Amino acid sequence: MAILLLDLVLIIGLARGLGALVQRFGQPAVIGEIAAGILAGPTILGANLSSTIFPDYVTPPLTVLANIGVIVFMFLAGIEVDHRQIGGRSGTIVAIALSCFAASFVLGCAVAMWPLARHQPGNRFVFVLFVGCALAVTAFPVLARILQDRGLFSTPLGQLSMGSAAFVDVQAWCALAVVFALARPEFDAHRRLLLLLPLIVVLWWGVRPVLARISSSGGRETVTITLGISGAMVTAAATEWMGLHLIFGAFLFGIIFPRSQRPVVEPGARVVSTIFLPAFFVCAGLQANLSGLDRAAWGEAIVILVAAVTGKLGGTYAAARLCHIDNRTSAALAALMNTRGLTELVVLNAGLAIGVISSQVYSILVLMALVTTAMTAPLLTAFGVERSELSGGNPTRAIPVLGYLSRIPRYKIPGR
Repeated sequence: MAILLLDLVLIIGLARGLGALVQRFGQPAVIGEIAAGILAGPTILGANLSSTIFPDYVTPPLTVLANIGVIVFMFLAGIEVDHRQIGGRSGTIVAIALSCFAASFVLGCAVAMWPLARHQPGNRFVFVLFVGCALAVTAFPVLARILQDRGLFSTPLGQLSMGSAAFVDVQAWCALAVVFALARPEFDAHRRLLLLLPLIVVLWWGVRPVLARISSSGGRETVTITLGISGAMVTAAATEWMGLHLIFGAFLFGIIFPRSQRPVVEPGARVVSTIFLPAFFVCAGLQANLSGLDRAAWGEAIVILVAAVTGKLGGTYAAARLCHIDNRTSAALAALMNTRGLTELVVLNAGLAIGVISSQVYSILVLMALVTTAMTAPLLTAFGVERSELSGGNPTRAIPVLGYLSRIPRYKIPGR
């Protein structure tokens, strides 16, 4: 217990410190937090020193704390999905999201069938589908944070990217639900999966109205926070028992939670997430060993990175241009959709836990998530998308190779 508590304090301090450090360079804090997890693992410290600081008997309770942090994180991710952005706007969001997801998914499947063929486990079909889903994920919460930090959240670009990312994540979670169901072929688990649809029906038409009634009655803040976190844990337990993963239940409960209570429940939930989520980064980092990658694996990492970036940027840009969005905004939107961050790690950790991917593929995909998330801010600067421009100031000059984009008019969807 003493070592567990000391390790937890060390983890929180390391994650917060590196998160604050990378923010000074215009990067989201999650980059530093992911780097903290990798730093604590065998990649940097080596297997012996890493296992001394985080001995084997500390890993199980640390994993439990990490799962609590992930449940709260996915609950917050569900709360941030605005139903109106998905269903209340034109087909622009749907078209962009479908194109972005499809392009990334297809390229991911192609990469899994060829460059990663030597890493395939027993079920090749599940492996291919999982890699496709992993490349298609967009880190919705990290995207929201990037937009807020750059003053873009309330702009047309910000709202369009948020709506598109939400719809992409909905597609990704649905596809991952199928993948995890196929990865657990036990008959009993398949029978339990039949309860998923009734669970969704009960949550949407039963629990959601009750929560709305409670929120309208003006309940105490502590009651609302407790209700939100406890409900996320219950639904997470339900989907875990069904043979899926706890992340699905927590995300579902966040989606049905009253949006009017978001300002109340979010600060308390973020405190819980701040304490326990860093443990997830270390648990993820302990399983990622980039120093163990051979020359072939580094070549595979480059191929995966190219496929991940091409799928997101190409799919998003093409759909945005077909929807009559100007060049620069289409490019900026593509850069934003390329953000993966923590959501990617949650997906990868779940895939590794149930044996869909090997530890080496896991390490390669963690590296891909780190690089693609770090690319977002520089790409936005390259495309000339800055706070001063959107607030009415002088446009910021773009990087020379993309300078022509700064002369293109600002975002405007015809007829809107």
